[in-house]
Amino acid sequence: MPFKYIIKWRRHNPEKVSVEAYHKYPKTEQEKRKPAFIIGKAEGAEIIAIRHMLEKAAKKFPTKKYGKTIHIILNESDPTAYETAYRIGLAAALINKAQTPQEVKMCTRYIENAMPEEIWFWTSKLLDEEIGVKALDALAILSGAKQPSIKPSIKQNAQRQNQQKGTFWPIVRHLMIEKAIQLYVKDHPQPEKQPEMRELKQGGYMNLAKKIVLKELNQQRKIGTS
Repeated sequence: MPFKYIIKWRRHNPEKVSVEAYHKYPKTEQEKRKPAFIIGKAEGAEIIAIRHMLEKAAKKFPTKKYGKTIHIILNESDPTAYETAYRIGLAAALINKAQTPQEVKMCTRYIENAMPEEIWFWTSKLLDEEIGVKALDALAILSGAKQPSIKPSIKQNAQRQNQQKGTFWPIVRHLMIEKAIQLYVKDHPQPEKQPEMRELKQGGYMNLAKKIVLKELNQQRKIGTS
């Protein structure tokens, strides 16, 4: 890996956490001192939702204290080091984006229980410049913290129904593709490249993903109307 990861955790008020990647072999002073990128960061009382994850990481990996901030230095020889960085980074990013305590709870629970393959997959999407924050929206929907936003038309009933139909299914298809890729990654932990649509269809991943996504959306609809 060309990067080394550090979790910066300030426990004092206001509590802060930031998961940062630094150049493993910096060539300039700037590369040495400034992170190449940040997976996720958050600030405030909501960090309590992942405090146990931070405490576990602090016990497992070397730490250094700088004032009120603890640096958790992830040991590259440990195969779980990168997974730990990505998992806590995703959780922090979701906390930072969440608007309610319920969203924080549901999103962080989903990340904590996600398979390692899912963590690697979603981190790659979060760090993709073309996708970025959309990955967090998708995760929030998968966790049940949010529902896909389907804007109703202000026209007549028939037109409104057509409008909803035209908006709903593209969202479902997007979620299907994301879910199908997750299922594919579970069966192929280290794929050489992202699977093509043909592979997802022939392998039965799209069909299974459709059933899962529609079931999840239906459950969310029931919760929202109860």
